[in-house]
Amino acid sequence: MAVEGELIGRLALRRRNPVLATLSYILRVDTWGNGYATEAAKHVVQFAFTTAGLNRLEAMLHPANPASGHALAKAGFTRTGTCDRPVEDGNAVPNRVYGMQKP
Repeated sequence: MAVEGELIGRLALRRRNPVLATLSYILRVDTWGNGYATEAAKHVVQFAFTTAGLNRLEAMLHPANPASGHALAKAGFTRTGTCDRPVEDGNAVPNRVYGMQKP
């Protein structure tokens, strides 16, 4: 269980061009299911579309992590497709791609 003041994860917003960025996050397993990813994503979305001047956000997730897709949907993202991503054994895994346009 997380203790106040402990780092429970991280979230990144990576600008891909002047108006597009990718959102990514990772949380400690013992904090899953508490809405932290959704809450953090909502704050970053607001920042991205106001302060950072972005027009589009994208995120990608592994198909074995459907809960992350739910968190993205609650933050306003919609699933837009899949994208094959290589893994360590040389195979490709079809990751789910989510996106969001500036309102």
